[in-house]
Amino acid sequence: MFDSYSEAVEWLYHRVNYERLGAGQYGRNDFKLERMQKLLNAIGNPHEQIPVVHIAGTKGKGTTAAIVDSILREAGYRVGLFTSPHMFRIEERFLVNGQQISEERFVNLVTLLAGYVSKTQEETPELSPTFFEITTAMAWLYFLEENVDLAVLEVGLGGRLDSTNLCRPLVTAISSISLDHTRLLGDTVASITREKAGIIKAGVPVVTSSTDPFVCEDLKAIALQKGCPFQQLGQEFQVEIVKPWCELDRFQTVQYTQTDAPEVKSIDVQFSRPGQIYACNLGLALACIEQLNHSGYTITDTQKQRGILNVSLPLRFEILQEAPPVIVDAAHNPAALEALMETLPQYFPERPITLILAISRDKDYAGMCQTLRGISSLIVTQYLGNIRSLPAAELVEVIEQEENQSVLLAESPAEALEMALQVTPSHGIIVASGSLFLAAEVRQLVKPEILTPSIHA
Repeated sequence: MFDSYSEAVEWLYHRVNYERLGAGQYGRNDFKLERMQKLLNAIGNPHEQIPVVHIAGTKGKGTTAAIVDSILREAGYRVGLFTSPHMFRIEERFLVNGQQISEERFVNLVTLLAGYVSKTQEETPELSPTFFEITTAMAWLYFLEENVDLAVLEVGLGGRLDSTNLCRPLVTAISSISLDHTRLLGDTVASITREKAGIIKAGVPVVTSSTDPFVCEDLKAIALQKGCPFQQLGQEFQVEIVKPWCELDRFQTVQYTQTDAPEVKSIDVQFSRPGQIYACNLGLALACIEQLNHSGYTITDTQKQRGILNVSLPLRFEILQEAPPVIVDAAHNPAALEALMETLPQYFPERPITLILAISRDKDYAGMCQTLRGISSLIVTQYLGNIRSLPAAELVEVIEQEENQSVLLAESPAEALEMALQVTPSHGIIVASGSLFLAAEVRQLVKPEILTPSIHA
């Protein structure tokens, strides 16, 4: 059906794609599992044949998924990893043992599913699958073809109605929960928690890194109702930073302790990302691995340590260059950006901070602007590869209303980076944050050799 990779990608992006739509262009009624179930039935229900680690949450779920994947591969398992969105190439969403799907395989899978979509569009157009549903089905087919031992799935949005939620998990993980996607998930943490908890399956162990007592109370109640063993950070497992990250030695040592075992077990691991947030994500990943060990898998402490040491975490407090350091971070909601604002002066003390900021228009940008503090120079811009970007001029207006902060305006990430290099003193640092899409575009500007972009998500 498709003569080239570019044709297949173009067709896929013409499907309904909520990653490119502003929140005002869709609502809760647009999300339903009936479409996904019908699609999976049509392709032989590959999701029923592969065991899964299923991970939801507001922030930290991508980091957790990457760590679990890396540890399992270090232990010798063949692992499929499905995450979203991607930075540059759509193939980044489909990894088997750390390798992206080839263009040829990608085209073959899109062609296979396009036939189903075309038929459905004619017979029952209301059940024609979306972009994310198609890519989820592609992941299942690809992982089955590749004979993976298990898959690690990052929830795309919410949980209860997410396309990944028809999986058969061995363990369910829920990272920290805060306000995000409120139009779809609800405007309280309690309502968002219930949506995230929708991935909990009867009898399947649940682990969470949330430390919010109200969130944990709700999650525990749902888990117990469904007969699920429940473990929470600070109770059944603990993390402690025993050696902090510093600029000279860019690793922190984290002690993970499983306190609910017959004998309390601890392991010290080195992790390349700083701060308590990353220590909690690490703890959640190790809690998942502990559950897999209970399910018959065998992952040693040495394999855990090596997997954590070798994990790739692009766009997550990623230092791209030195003198001055340029850091990109995909913080895209108030809680995540506030955590970043707290982390920077702690680990780069007495160094002026230049922040390049761009935000998606469907985010709580006013709330994100209220977290800005300790910034020497603020440069506001907009990313170019996705139509969801809030125009820079509008973001400047919000900041000037919310904060007593002088702002520089740049029309593009390239202009913002050039401006940042000019205004940042030699002992300062440059940070690009507010959106994964901004972080990705700055990453490409600083290290264009890393990846060649195709069409952005």
